[in-house]
Amino acid sequence: MEEIKLYNIVIIVIACVIAIIIEMMLLPRVIYIAKKKRLFDLPDKRKKHSCPIPRLGGITFTPVILLVALFSLFLRFRFQIWDEELFFYRIPEILLLVCGLLVIYLLGAKDDLVGVGFKKKFVIQFVASLCIVGSGVYIDNLYGLLGIYEIPDIIGVLLSIGLIMFTTNAINLIDGADGLASGVSLVALVMYGILFGLYGMWTYAGIAFIMIGLLMPFFYYNFFHPTRKIFMGDTGSLTLGYMLAFMMLRLVKYPPSVDVVPSGLLLLVLVALFIPLFDALKVMFVRISMGRAPFSPDRNHIHHKLIDLGISKKRTVFVIVLTSTFLIVSNWVLLSYLNCNIVLVLDLGLGLLINMFIYRRTRQMQQVKGGVVEIEAEQVLEKE
Repeated sequence: MEEIKLYNIVIIVIACVIAIIIEMMLLPRVIYIAKKKRLFDLPDKRKKHSCPIPRLGGITFTPVILLVALFSLFLRFRFQIWDEELFFYRIPEILLLVCGLLVIYLLGAKDDLVGVGFKKKFVIQFVASLCIVGSGVYIDNLYGLLGIYEIPDIIGVLLSIGLIMFTTNAINLIDGADGLASGVSLVALVMYGILFGLYGMWTYAGIAFIMIGLLMPFFYYNFFHPTRKIFMGDTGSLTLGYMLAFMMLRLVKYPPSVDVVPSGLLLLVLVALFIPLFDALKVMFVRISMGRAPFSPDRNHIHHKLIDLGISKKRTVFVIVLTSTFLIVSNWVLLSYLNCNIVLVLDLGLGLLINMFIYRRTRQMQQVKGGVVEIEAEQVLEKE
């Protein structure tokens, strides 16, 4: 058993390294093609970048995931590092996951190239969500969250479809600062990959670390590179959101190899994406309360507010990614000692307090700026 575990870890490491190498080879070529064909993300009043930036970085994500994941599966079959569970549970799930992933990939590519209306987006995302729940991957137990344990299949399916679509769009919505969506996703993928490994679900642990491998070069070009910056676009953010949603559901769907599922498992996998999920909920609530469409563009996201407070974009990303890491580690520890509902209240309380603080600071700065403008106007009138 330990030998099988070691072999699986070796294959995962190899797959991660291969993903890094392939992505490092592809991204410079995508940047070259995007510049040659003038496929840019153009500056506007909501965006801080001052010059056009190539936006097709995410077009490499799905091909790399499929290529390296299939190669990993080949290695496992070639060296017989698999069991009945791989065949009877994983393969059917993976086949439908690939179908849904390709649907999301084509949606994102079209949106980046010519644009897609939000109604059509929802319909296509709904179809992709059906691919996941149709494979049997959906929530069937809340593990004590809100005092609820097993739930009827129909409720679990509907809840799962909503969670898939919401998570997919939440990652898309938070992709508003260099390195933010990829940084938050990297942190979540590390936790999901570890959990999959602990549960003996090596196929999905491998996919998680393949995604980590392809995101590392992208993060470098997107966050650090001064002259060859590239955005992931909707192709990348939708792909990330969809895959992360699948991993959340696969973890909370009772794993066949696990005898006892820890209480609070659902909260633990959700908290890995607490910031984008909480931020999306907050922004939609604010927009609806103002009589606007929930997906209308504005600058109410947490990264926008932090930047408006005078924090640099790089520090904003660092703070959010570090906070996401803190939430994961603290929840993992607290769930060993406290009831999951108490931890949930602490998480929500922390989120509300931070957003209230940011809101008040923003209002104070606006009032100060307004006062300065009035004083300057009065001085001008006095001189005249």
